[in-house]
Amino acid sequence: MFIFISIMAVGTLIGYILRRKKDLSKVSTLIQIVVCLLLFILGLSVGANKLIISNLTYYCEQAAIISILSLTGSSIAAMLVFNIFFKKGTGK
Repeated sequence: MFIFISIMAVGTLIGYILRRKKDLSKVSTLIQIVVCLLLFILGLSVGANKLIISNLTYYCEQAAIISILSLTGSSIAAMLVFNIFFKKGTGK
C-alpha cells in the first residue's frame, strides 16, 4: 500500500512541476484509455472467477437493495434540505 501511495505522490509532484507544459494536454486522453483498459481487465478477472459467477444473482440482489436504499435516503434528505432551507414564500 505504501508503494502505491508513494507512486501517486511522486506523480503528483511531477505533475505539479510540469503543469505549465503544453504537451501534458494529451495526458487526459491517455488517462481515459488506461481507465477503460483497467475496467476491461477487471471485467475479465470477474468473468474468469467461478465463485463470483456462480453467486452473481446474490451479488446483484445485494447491489440492487443497496442502490435502492441509497437513492431513497438521498432523495428524502434532498427534499428535507430543500423544504427547510430553500422553500420560498414561507413568510420568514
